[in-house]
Amino acid sequence: MKNLSFLSAVKKRYVAVSQARRHMFHASNDATAIAKRAIFALHRDDLSEAAALLKEASGLISKAAAEAKKYPELRGQGPYHAALEEYAEALLLQNYLAKGDWKNVEALKLDADIFLGALSDATGELVRYAVRQATKGNLKTVEKARETVEATVGFILELDLTGDLRQKGDQAKRNLRTLEEMMYQISLVRR
Repeated sequence: MKNLSFLSAVKKRYVAVSQARRHMFHASNDATAIAKRAIFALHRDDLSEAAALLKEASGLISKAAAEAKKYPELRGQGPYHAALEEYAEALLLQNYLAKGDWKNVEALKLDADIFLGALSDATGELVRYAVRQATKGNLKTVEKARETVEATVGFILELDLTGDLRQKGDQAKRNLRTLEEMMYQISLVRR
C-alpha cells in the first residue's frame, strides 16, 4: 500500500475518543460517588449538604455530557449511565423529602431507562428512610412512604419492563413488601 496517510486520521480520532472516554469515566465515577454521599446526607436530614453535593455532582455530569456530545459513541458507556442514574435517584429522594413526592423536573429530563432505574432504586432509599422514621416513632411518615412505593410499583408494573430494568422493578416490589411487613409489625405493637 502506497498511501497510508488516511490512517493518521483514524489514529487521531481513536486517540481523541480514548482520552475523552478517560475524562468522561473519571467525571462519571466522581459524580456517582458524590451522588451517593448526597443520598447519605438526605438520610441524615442534612438537606443543605445534600443540595451542595448534588450541585457538585451536576457539574461533573455536565463535564461527562460534554464529552458524550463531542463523541456520541461514548453516550451509552456504563459509568456515565450509572452516574446519571445515581444522580437522578438522589434528586428523586431529595424531592420526596422536601415536597412529599418524586416529581423532579431535572430527573424527568433524563432518558426513560435512566429515570426508571433511578425511580426503582429510590424505593429502596425510601425503605431506609422509613426505617429511620419508624425508630423515631413517625408512623404517619412510614405509612406515606409505603403508599408512595405502592403507587410507584403499580406504575412500574404497567410498563412490562425487561432486562436490567425488570430486575430493578422486581427490587422495587421487594421494597414494597418490606414496607408492608414494617407496617404489619407496627400494627401488632400498637394493639
